[in-house]
Amino acid sequence: MFQSQDISFHIISLGCAKNQVDSERINGALLSAGYLPAESSEHADIIIINTCGFITDAKEESIAMIFDAVEQQKSSGESNMKPFFREGRVLSRDFGRRVVVVGCLSQRYPEALEIEIPEIDFLVGVPDGRFVELMSGKLHVAVAPPAVRRAPLLPGLSYSYIKIAEGCSHRCSYCAIPLIRGTHESFPPEMVLDDARAEADRGARELVIVAQDITAYRREDTGLPGLVGSLCRLPGVEWVRLMYCHPDHVDESVISIFEREEKVVPYIDIPFQHVSRRILRSMGRKGDAAACRAVIERLRERVPDIRIRSTFMTGYPGETWEEFEELLAFLEWAQLDRVGAFVFSPEEGTRAAGLGGQVPERVKKDRHDSLMSLQREISERKLAGMIGDVVRVLVEEQIDETTWAGRTEYDAPEVDGIFYLTARNVRIHSIVNARVTGSTEYDCIGEHLP
Repeated sequence: MFQSQDISFHIISLGCAKNQVDSERINGALLSAGYLPAESSEHADIIIINTCGFITDAKEESIAMIFDAVEQQKSSGESNMKPFFREGRVLSRDFGRRVVVVGCLSQRYPEALEIEIPEIDFLVGVPDGRFVELMSGKLHVAVAPPAVRRAPLLPGLSYSYIKIAEGCSHRCSYCAIPLIRGTHESFPPEMVLDDARAEADRGARELVIVAQDITAYRREDTGLPGLVGSLCRLPGVEWVRLMYCHPDHVDESVISIFEREEKVVPYIDIPFQHVSRRILRSMGRKGDAAACRAVIERLRERVPDIRIRSTFMTGYPGETWEEFEELLAFLEWAQLDRVGAFVFSPEEGTRAAGLGGQVPERVKKDRHDSLMSLQREISERKLAGMIGDVVRVLVEEQIDETTWAGRTEYDAPEVDGIFYLTARNVRIHSIVNARVTGSTEYDCIGEHLP
């Protein structure tokens, strides 16, 4: 057997924030089991790829990354000799470079990956607490019992994603997540709080609450409002952000969280996907343009400074030009603060993949570009309207002597804008007041107010 303290690893995490949490749990378990972290895949004995299988583009990225790792495996050249222990004797064996594949893609297509990419040394689906032991056994590595804890892939971040549930029970016609991750299961509150407490202790000032639909959270007598309240009371936590709220469930209980909890930032992510009644019914979702407008109006009335982010799909099967124009008209009315969009991808095993009226790829892409062009104009106008306002900025990086980069409470990490701050002697991870002095399409510029 090889020993874990002689073996290095590097994790490549693809896909969403929920996948990143899984990767951080793998990272923590590997470190606690004695493995050594490598700064890059080129310097690692084991390359671990946590794949995404949500849409075609994500699957293609995952497959390309696996092939890149296999090429590194083949071109490693020199033998990689490691101590090997057998019956009390120390031998020397070539460990080589191993490729490990985990996550959504391998959960969904294990047989195909094994056949098409036989160079994969260990393949498993969605990781659980046994991942390190299973991988180590397959690769003949002796390990200390791994602890169930997280370790960030990028140390020193000012935020942390807190995953509160697994799976989804909505069964939207286009989405493969229930096929991959199963039905919704809320994590025990004490498990969530232990995770969040550890992240706050390591320096995270902001907790970003994620799941396929956080509004579905319910564990015994604890719902989302109670869980968020407990998270807000953790020492060191300054901001709590709500992501991925299904529009059908943004009700009184959710809106009241913003009114009751001062640490919950005025920001919400609601993936509307579309506003055409016929399209939404085909998707397996409720509502229409009027229902979507009502959600937005209710939020803005009760939480006047709230920023709303949403996601939309273009080119769903049967989408007519009139229905797409209805979507554009809604965006013009809604003046949403942040918007993401993606073109429909027929995912194997989903009901929408077999529907008639598939929209040509060029049309889907053109509609996507038109939607994002409109949103860029809206975003630019809204950010320009903030010039002169005073905002709170979480400082995350120093660019030069007088310039810092951070985010306002109105911007989620990784997906939203950056705030470029002119200041002197501010601390990384501090939250400061700043006056907005300029803006671009998605970012703001401002000055520190001592």
